[in-house]
Amino acid sequence: MLLIKNGTVHVGNGKVLENHDILIKNGKISRIGKGLDCQEAKIIDAQYKHVFPGFIDPVSSYGCTDITFSLKDHDEISNPVTPELKIKYAFNHGEILVEELYKVGITSIGAAPGNKNIIGGQMAAYRTWGLNSGKMLMKEPVGLKGSVIRNVKETYGKRNISPMTRMGIFNELEKFLSFNEKESQGEVDWKTAEIRGILTKLLEKEIPLFITANTSTEINALLDVTKEYDINLVIVGAYQAHRCLESIKERNISVVIGEQTDYTAKNYNDTDLYRIAQLQKEGNLVSFTLTSNYGPEGKIKYLWNAIEFYKVGVDSEEIVKMMTSNPAKMLGIDDILGTIEEGKLADLVIYSNNPIEYYKSKPLYTIVGGEIVYQEGSGENATNKEC
Repeated sequence: MLLIKNGTVHVGNGKVLENHDILIKNGKISRIGKGLDCQEAKIIDAQYKHVFPGFIDPVSSYGCTDITFSLKDHDEISNPVTPELKIKYAFNHGEILVEELYKVGITSIGAAPGNKNIIGGQMAAYRTWGLNSGKMLMKEPVGLKGSVIRNVKETYGKRNISPMTRMGIFNELEKFLSFNEKESQGEVDWKTAEIRGILTKLLEKEIPLFITANTSTEINALLDVTKEYDINLVIVGAYQAHRCLESIKERNISVVIGEQTDYTAKNYNDTDLYRIAQLQKEGNLVSFTLTSNYGPEGKIKYLWNAIEFYKVGVDSEEIVKMMTSNPAKMLGIDDILGTIEEGKLADLVIYSNNPIEYYKSKPLYTIVGGEIVYQEGSGENATNKEC
């Protein structure tokens, strides 16, 4: 058992509880209140410190590439449409241990195929700490991942294989979405059955479609292709989403903004983070990701992305939503994670100050499943023990 005392608790839904305690039992949040007591519990003094739900990166390549990025098991480039593939077979818990995302407070990710296929495969929700990949896996599939950016035509065009143009990309996407409408003759092979199964989940809104689309041209074409289908759409990257806000609002589409510390991409797209963040007031889900088009960036840049929103005037508690409850909802794990509430899993991070407002604030504790897996300066960080 663990008892966090007198912290400034950022619930994750916009609320802040001052001088509150959190009692953790059996890996879950048991009670939240003031003046809680438990003789058997280990106590963390969080007075003058800030407690957050564990941060969640909703679309991540971590765990699916090696540290040099030379091995990229999340990009199967033998075919531009591979919905039957499952990211869980690419996920390597040993690689994610190297990055130690939990040290900055990222306790969960939406592990996802990359950006080289129109439909790359099925996503899964993982914790960033655990004994092995099986124990870190929380739910799969949590989405279907695709891409309509230039990476696709660069990958196949240089081999003189379709799609080599934007026309080819969106033609293939249309064909995929209409796959279930085609009548098959005779026996259905395993791949057809697999595609129909995942597409049915998509069309019945059991899982969302995460599609990387960066420019307004790509986003508008994506909106046009998907307009006939009642699906939960999440636009990833979305650097020019501010140019398409009315359509995004109207269809209640979610947005995961791409990595913002690449100043070449940022300046080229002139991304209006403030206007995009205002989508939350319309009921749209907004988040951001650490992973860029060409692979993951250093873990500390996650906080720089949050600070970029704060610098343009977005309220810090709205940014906390982007880091916690919003990605949990996108991934369909908000029943167990994303906010600090009684009954939810005890994945928490404690900072010396609010890291959105004060970059020099330090992560002091990361707690996953009620277990302290990182403690600043202790030299006793938990490590994975199984292969």
